[in-house]
Amino acid sequence: MLEVLIGIGLGLLLASNGALWLKLNNCYNSLSTLIQKSNDIAIDVPNLDDIRDEISTTIEDFIGNLHVPTAQDHFIGGLSQIMQMWANEKNLQPMVEQMQNQLTPGTEYIEPQYPNENLP
Repeated sequence: MLEVLIGIGLGLLLASNGALWLKLNNCYNSLSTLIQKSNDIAIDVPNLDDIRDEISTTIEDFIGNLHVPTAQDHFIGGLSQIMQMWANEKNLQPMVEQMQNQLTPGTEYIEPQYPNENLP
């Protein structure tokens, strides 16, 4: 009986190896045809001067739209900071209270016992 099981196992092993070899051979053939076809494709190299000009115009447009902050900009920035602090305090206060209620220490606190260092 053991010989039959070993024979079946070896047969399945050889069959799976054969199937894997066929699959790998098929993948190799497909890959080699793709490589041969890719050699026929001509790649147009982009002109670096055009790319450089496009980047420089983009940067010039961006820098051209910048301006020195005025007093109005500073006032609006300060006002928005105050409003954000107010909104955070208003929205976060219930959550802070809930966390403080959950994290309060229990009533059964036991003070740790430290050994006396003066004992021999």
